[in-house]
Amino acid sequence: MEKILILGGTQFIGRTLVEQLQKLNKYDITLFNRQKTQADLFPDVKKIKGDRETNDVSQIKNEDWDYVIDVSCYYPDSLVNVLDSLKGSLKKYILVSTCSVYDEVNDQTPMRAETGKVLNCTNEERTDRTNASYGNRKAECERILVNSNHKYTIFRPSLVYGPYDHTDRLYYWLYQVQTNKTLLLPDFGEKLFSITYVHDLVNAIINALKSDVSGIYNVTTALETSIKEIVEYAEKLLDKTAKTKNAAPSFLNENNVEQWTDMPLWLDGDYFSYDNQQLKNDFDFQLTNYEESLKNTIAYYETLNWHKPIYGMSEKTKIGLLEKLD
Repeated sequence: MEKILILGGTQFIGRTLVEQLQKLNKYDITLFNRQKTQADLFPDVKKIKGDRETNDVSQIKNEDWDYVIDVSCYYPDSLVNVLDSLKGSLKKYILVSTCSVYDEVNDQTPMRAETGKVLNCTNEERTDRTNASYGNRKAECERILVNSNHKYTIFRPSLVYGPYDHTDRLYYWLYQVQTNKTLLLPDFGEKLFSITYVHDLVNAIINALKSDVSGIYNVTTALETSIKEIVEYAEKLLDKTAKTKNAAPSFLNENNVEQWTDMPLWLDGDYFSYDNQQLKNDFDFQLTNYEESLKNTIAYYETLNWHKPIYGMSEKTKIGLLEKLD
């Protein structure tokens, strides 16, 4: 059996990946992580306990790996340490990156292809711990892997959603529809962006194990969707009718409503979309039907009894904003 080392593997993308790999029953899987997140998962899978940002990563030197799948890479120096700790003949290093590597300030082309301009990374950003440098750090990680001696495949998903998503970013809107809350829509909810179903990303990773193709690929399920479209699908699938009220970007900015965090999925622009043609050209699998992916996602949240989202503004804050709009 070919040996796979997965860095991470128990939270969202990694958990879905391990479940799918186990079903194939053709790989010898080892997880390397801190065993702080759902450490009891996958009791039959080999595990190495360690923090990749410390000398713990040297433990991976004890094995020859056929593949490394990295779903937990956020800092360039950490990736350098991992690459330096590999020995033997690695068939491929698969890195989960992000569409956040694109330079959205200096290149606002919609439906961005993989050749689009990406961010630089300063020495300060390289070790910065805030979300502001996230895309810069991921872009630098890509460059480090590309310039290494290893064969690689890099995947750039947009916002990832689906079962096991712990961020609640897309779920925020599903919850609003399900609980009959009045929805505060930013700019009529019509701004366009791409999103990625977790099973499509995982299928891309698994296909990369079977393919000799190397390169960088956007992975997007819905090339251009919107908050409005997500709400409309949710209404259809949940048999609900949501009340809505529009808020102009100027109103939201005046009231210090932060894009993406206070107002999940809202970005004030129509250029956060990413083409997936290269992925479809080089890999032989079908992306999931968008409505079907949302149906599966809703079914998962129903098993959790529609918990209160941890992401987005509080209901109290939203009601205060709605009152100002009356």
